[in-house]
Amino acid sequence: MRNAVKVGELIATTDNAAAIGEKPQDVVFAPDNLTAYLTARVTFLEQLAAGAIPMHIILANFSGDTSWTRYVAGIGQVFEEVGLRCPPIEGSSESNMPTLQSGLSITMLGEVQKRLPFDRDHLSWYTYGLPLVGIEILEQPEDVAQLQPIFRAWREEIVQQVWPVGSQGLQAEFSRLFGHHQVKSSLDIEKSAGPCAVILLGINPEKEQLAQKLFTRNFEKCQSLEQF
Repeated sequence: MRNAVKVGELIATTDNAAAIGEKPQDVVFAPDNLTAYLTARVTFLEQLAAGAIPMHIILANFSGDTSWTRYVAGIGQVFEEVGLRCPPIEGSSESNMPTLQSGLSITMLGEVQKRLPFDRDHLSWYTYGLPLVGIEILEQPEDVAQLQPIFRAWREEIVQQVWPVGSQGLQAEFSRLFGHHQVKSSLDIEKSAGPCAVILLGINPEKEQLAQKLFTRNFEKCQSLEQF
């Protein structure tokens, strides 16, 4: 599992954001609902990577009481995009001490879904989206991998494996999947993909044409090179 922990019968995934938001001393200014959306998006994608769908959400809000409603709205947008009912959101806000910068953490608890078994080595691997970070995410939202086609393809088992690419970049995630092999791509394989702006998708080879109809932008087949 990628960045997921099994807790009893549930899968726990988490992501956080700091110094991104609406406070004067934040490094990146962004609406609170957008910050929560991008953070929840990563956490949701990690659930899919573990073959699970979220059933409970825990929100830790370090930005003050006024941010809570905006954070909840951003989380809800993730589930609206994929056509799922948003799970119950519990948690707490830091209200005793005023903070100079924004901060939040989102944890999702999900149930593993029954899916067909697969072998990663026998899937066709594609990148979806462009490696973007920080202000690039705000300036190029159309180049961020979109949730709706990812979830649809995963649910229909066109995509067998979802593998988010984060701050360590495409090559680091490819190595986690396949060991010391280099990936060949037109993308910058070392650049941070921020809040999973790029997703590695392991696709059933018999359904590649269906995938190409779903993913119409920034969708590229990977090639693995020799060990390094």
